[in-house]
Amino acid sequence: MLKARLLPVLEELYVHVGVPSEAPEKENYGDLDIVVCLPRQQATPAQNPSNSLETREDEDIPAVNVPHELVISRLRAQYSNPMDGNRTSNFAIAIPSGEWAQCGPLEGEEETRAREEAGSSGIFYQVDVNVCASKDEWERTIFFNSFGDLGMIIGLLVNNAGLHFSNKGLKYPDNPNPPIVLSESFEEIFYFFGWSMEEWKQGFDTQLACYEWAIKNKYSDSSHFRPGAKKRKPGRTMYFGFIEWAGNLSQSPNNTRAAGAIPDAKEASLDFFNKRAVYEERREEQRHREFLKNVFSGHRVRDWAGLGNNWFGVKKIMDAVRERFGGEHNVRKFAVEEGEESLRKVVLEVQAELGIESPPESIKIGEDEGNIIV
Repeated sequence: MLKARLLPVLEELYVHVGVPSEAPEKENYGDLDIVVCLPRQQATPAQNPSNSLETREDEDIPAVNVPHELVISRLRAQYSNPMDGNRTSNFAIAIPSGEWAQCGPLEGEEETRAREEAGSSGIFYQVDVNVCASKDEWERTIFFNSFGDLGMIIGLLVNNAGLHFSNKGLKYPDNPNPPIVLSESFEEIFYFFGWSMEEWKQGFDTQLACYEWAIKNKYSDSSHFRPGAKKRKPGRTMYFGFIEWAGNLSQSPNNTRAAGAIPDAKEASLDFFNKRAVYEERREEQRHREFLKNVFSGHRVRDWAGLGNNWFGVKKIMDAVRERFGGEHNVRKFAVEEGEESLRKVVLEVQAELGIESPPESIKIGEDEGNIIV
């Protein structure tokens, strides 16, 4: 009822409007999540919200969201928590008297109780409008948020397998480097893990059906779950229900899958998603960095140049060497290809060019345990 009333309104404002599939066995229908993308009028943050949808004041700086005042007006929201950009805004919309009663006598009684408890303040639907920056993000957001907490459950299982899953897709954690993006295609991700996309599209009648579907993948390790998990978070009963269910399942005699028989998802993902070359390139880069750290350190340059505790001179030489090669990366490349001795000769050439002299041998300079930031 609420969905049928509000979706056409938002479709006048956005090109793409959708609602994630409802959580199975959902008891409370007092809220609605709507995902939108691409304003029909390319508004700007400074645009007057009273402008009609046919007018365009400035197309140079498009905003991803329709002006909030316009959305509030069209939805007839009494309260709102607006957020600019591709984020989620919240709107409170008054529930018309007798609307729940149209769904049946039990719903009518529930509406009566709710109005009595609320008093003069009235009762409201909460409508969350999630604005996406692109159609791809819009599709992924609807997908990830369908069937209640199922997306979070998938994320938990993927995390247990050593990878990261969100509405942005699948990533390979590679600290301290940025993660490697494996795929943004949920169909491809599901195929890799062995989840049935066909079953997902058909939907789930119960939360248990969601649990059983999610646990059936190539990389699930029941040892990550323990029986007796009772932790609860408001609004996440389905998610924590899965943790409790999986913990009990891990103790079942029918759960005969040995942990050692479970494939390594991280290793398999590099080949499946054709990211092995990216991974190896990073490892090679890391080895080169470690090599350069050993051969082009402050102490090593100090010893080559015979500068004792003249750390300022050491820093000047190292900065000049980096400048000569066009950056740290090229210094590293030179050191790897030509060797440590060739780099030492360059350091001494730069020292001579800068006129930085070694202290006389007659002057004793003690060893300094410190170092400089270079």
